[in-house]
Amino acid sequence: MCGCVEKGVRLAQSPWKCHFLETLHQRQFPVARPSITPEKREEMRSHIREAVVRLVRKRNIAPGDTQAWNDITVRDVIEEADISIGTFYKYFENRADLAQTLWAEPVGRLRDDMQASVDAAAGPEEKVRTLLNHYVTFALENDRLFRSAFLLVRDEANRPQDPQELDEETFYSNLCAAFCEGQETGQFKPFDPHMMAQIFWAGIHGSLALPINLDRYEFEAPEVLSAHMIEALMQLVGAPTD
Repeated sequence: MCGCVEKGVRLAQSPWKCHFLETLHQRQFPVARPSITPEKREEMRSHIREAVVRLVRKRNIAPGDTQAWNDITVRDVIEEADISIGTFYKYFENRADLAQTLWAEPVGRLRDDMQASVDAAAGPEEKVRTLLNHYVTFALENDRLFRSAFLLVRDEANRPQDPQELDEETFYSNLCAAFCEGQETGQFKPFDPHMMAQIFWAGIHGSLALPINLDRYEFEAPEVLSAHMIEALMQLVGAPTD
């Protein structure tokens, strides 16, 4: 006897009947594939991101070389990572999604480190300087990432339709909070904290970006310009004199 049983009735010995019923049962009651754990998901995403980093190094792509980066295709990535095209799209929506995650994690660490340092700072002036110095240090120590993530210029078609609120950004919100604290304690002049936070962000970012974007001119090095910019910005908010 073949051993297959349906509704308590033992079937004939014909093997094809067993195979037919097993196949029918599998179609009616498919076995669910085990879900991917968050750990396994992040492990594979990291594996794919590392493949991109290897491609960049192999091709000796210079920071800010947008054309060379655009030449890296999904096919290049899956071949380097030794995965299928289906596996790639299981973990990333598209090439742009992959590109964004390449800098999302280190920028996230920047925010965490920045927040911890601000929380440990003694007063509003120290908090503001801490924020500016963190921004500068990150840009100088992560040149390739800074150029790719912070100096990216989207064309009109790819600009976000629903821009993120400034208050949602750690750097900006902490600047505003420090300005308000400084005004309450009399250490800073009266001014609009939100406008001043944008001026500070524009100033420190510009001191780092200008020598890169307009490298045909003989600007001072970013570390020199940014140091002078910090002092100039702090003079804007200094406590009123009698």
